[in-house]
Amino acid sequence: METKKTVLIVTDGAESTVKVAGEIAAVFTAASPGNKVKVVKAEDFTATDLLPADLCFFGAEKPSPASFAGLEQLLLHINLAGRPGGLFAGSAKAAAYLRRIVHDCELRVSAGPFVSGSSGSVKTWIKTVK
Repeated sequence: METKKTVLIVTDGAESTVKVAGEIAAVFTAASPGNKVKVVKAEDFTATDLLPADLCFFGAEKPSPASFAGLEQLLLHINLAGRPGGLFAGSAKAAAYLRRIVHDCELRVSAGPFVSGSSGSVKTWIKTVK
């Protein structure tokens, strides 16, 4: 029996990242209808969104979106050591930015970031994340 997961997906709200977030959510929902998947824009994100999450995904179209300011601060002061996660971005520069902001919180990012237009399918990428 597969354990149900709580999946948190945080985006900058850009159309392309919202689309990828929807694809990630669909993969986890299809895998197990009991999975709880929450997609939230960074500007609406609160620290309590992160606490129950078994998996975390962060997505940004461009580096340093203004909506990520609060998230960046939180990630400097929280320990997510061992918790798996993934990053998805609109460009290599945005992916590098995301990798930088999750570095200190020790989110376990085992797969490379999903970069829109160059990383293949979201479904295949997620298999390497979880």
